[in-house]
Amino acid sequence: MKRFFVHNAFFRLLAPLIYGILIYLLILLINNNVSQVNDFFSSEELYICIGLTYISFELCRLLILVFDRLVPEHFFRLRILLQPLSSILLSVGIVILFLTQYFSLYIGFSISIMQLVIFSVTYTVTVLLYNLLYFSNYYLQRENTVKLTAERNQHHVLEMEMTEFRNDINPELLFESLESLISLMYRDVEKAEAYIDNLANAYRYVLTNRQEELVPVSQELEAARNVIAILNEKYFGHLKFESALDDSELQAMLIPGTLPLIVEALVRNTIVSRFEPLIIRCYLEDDYITVQSKLNDRLAQPQQQAALARLQKSYGLYSDRPMIRVKAYDENYIKLPIINVAEEIALNR
Repeated sequence: MKRFFVHNAFFRLLAPLIYGILIYLLILLINNNVSQVNDFFSSEELYICIGLTYISFELCRLLILVFDRLVPEHFFRLRILLQPLSSILLSVGIVILFLTQYFSLYIGFSISIMQLVIFSVTYTVTVLLYNLLYFSNYYLQRENTVKLTAERNQHHVLEMEMTEFRNDINPELLFESLESLISLMYRDVEKAEAYIDNLANAYRYVLTNRQEELVPVSQELEAARNVIAILNEKYFGHLKFESALDDSELQAMLIPGTLPLIVEALVRNTIVSRFEPLIIRCYLEDDYITVQSKLNDRLAQPQQQAALARLQKSYGLYSDRPMIRVKAYDENYIKLPIINVAEEIALNR
C-alpha cells in the first residue's frame, strides 16, 4: 500500500483536533455574531465537534483502504466519483445519527432542521476536502513516480553507456599491450613502432565507429588482424587469423567491434602454446559469417564471455536470425548473421 499522508499517525491525531475546533467556531459564527461567540462557547460542544471530526476522518480513511483493496488501478477515474459519494453517505450519515441521539438522549430535545442542515453541509464539505487532499496527494505521487522512473531509466542508460565505453576502450587489452610494448622497446625499436601502429589502429577503429550502427565486414577483418598482431607479442606469434571471404562477401554488414571482440575472446579462452598454436578461420556458411577455432578451453572463463552475451543480444535487435555459439567436434564455432543494407534501411524507418 502506498503511504499517503492520510495514513500518517501525526496527521490522524492532529488534523481532526485542529479541524474540529475550526468547525465548532464556524458553527458558532453561523448562529451568532463575533461578539456573542465568547458567551455561547461550550467546551462540551467543542469536544463533540472534535470527536465527530475524528469519526468522519477515520471513516473516510477506512473507505480509502477499502477502495485500495477492491478497486483496480485502471478504474481509478470511476473511484474519483464513487469514493467521495460513499464517504459522504457513510460519514455524514453517522455524524447525523450521533447528533440526533446526543440531542434526544443527553440534551433532552430533538435537533432542529436548521442545525441538521448546518452539520450536514459542514461535514459534507469536510469529506469532500478530505478526499480532495487524498486525490491530490495521489496524483502528486504518481507524477513524482513517473519523474523518478524517468530519472532511474536515464541513470540506467548512462550506466550502460559508461559500461559500453569501458568495454570499447578494453583496459585489459590496453594495459597488456603497453606492458608488451615496454618490453619490446628494449629489444627491437622498429618492431615496437609497428606494434604502436597496430595498437593505434585498433583503438582508432573503436573510437571512430562508436556512433556507427553497422560497418562492412572488410573493416571488421582489418580490425581483427590488428588485435591478432597486438596479442601475438604475448603469445610469441602462435596466433593466426585466416579469412576465406571473397570481395562480394566483404560488403556484408556487422555490428562494429564484432570480430575484434570474438577474436580476443577466443584467444583468451583458449590454451595457446608453441605445440598448440591457435588458428582462427573466418568464412561464409549458410548466410552466416562463421568464426572457427580449435576447441581447447582454459579452466577459468574470462570476462569476455559477458561481452559475447551482450553482443548476442545486440544481434537480436538487428536480425531475426540469432548469433550462434556452438562447441562441437573439438571445434569452437561462432556464427554471425549477415545484416544486409536493405535490413539496415528498414530498421532506420
